[in-house]
Amino acid sequence: ADEVGLGKTIEACLVLKEYVVRGLVRRALILVPPNLVSQWVEELSTKFGLEFASTADRRCRREPERFWKEEPRIVASIATARSARHAPLVQGAPWDLVVVDEAHHLKSRRNRGWRLVSDLPRRFVLLLTATPVQNDLIELHNLITLLSPGTLETESAFRKRYVDRKDPRKPRNPEELRALLAGVMVRNTRGLSGVDLPPRFASTHVARPAASEADLYSRADAIAG
Repeated sequence: ADEVGLGKTIEACLVLKEYVVRGLVRRALILVPPNLVSQWVEELSTKFGLEFASTADRRCRREPERFWKEEPRIVASIATARSARHAPLVQGAPWDLVVVDEAHHLKSRRNRGWRLVSDLPRRFVLLLTATPVQNDLIELHNLITLLSPGTLETESAFRKRYVDRKDPRKPRNPEELRALLAGVMVRNTRGLSGVDLPPRFASTHVARPAASEADLYSRADAIAG
């Protein structure tokens, strides 16, 4: 749950590579937002020497049963994986490691993505998010339940002991909660990272369109109006 820009993707790939080298992971599934599938496939190949199939491959569409059963390493759009056509196949295959990018999208137990990951047969699971809590601490409870069921007890017990009734984003007994989370969550902030970025300065530059560009904008505005 590191803050934005502190390298969660790189951390996940280092964990994956280490487990592959040690022989602990043969079958790996990486669930990501649809627009990040190709980026993950490329970075795994160019930066870590790991080749992955993906749900963008034709084989996934033409032979989904064989695709999910036979491909040992897959980067999957979570929208595809949780669909009615693919979810039973994904859940029917054993996985050594499951990685979920932008895991805050699984914050609700009613979410099909949450149910998909919860029912996946796997040895290890790694969730990546910069925002483990957005609206309610129960979202955090739901994510930790995917990682390590029982760590935060039942939802009702968690709510009673750790959630402020007036502000559901504010924890009660914060030190106790922090100690529980220490065993399952890494949370680095920019303040702790030691990253010293140069200052940024904003300025406005006026770009005047060429005559043909101005004419195009004018005609487009007329049509829109």
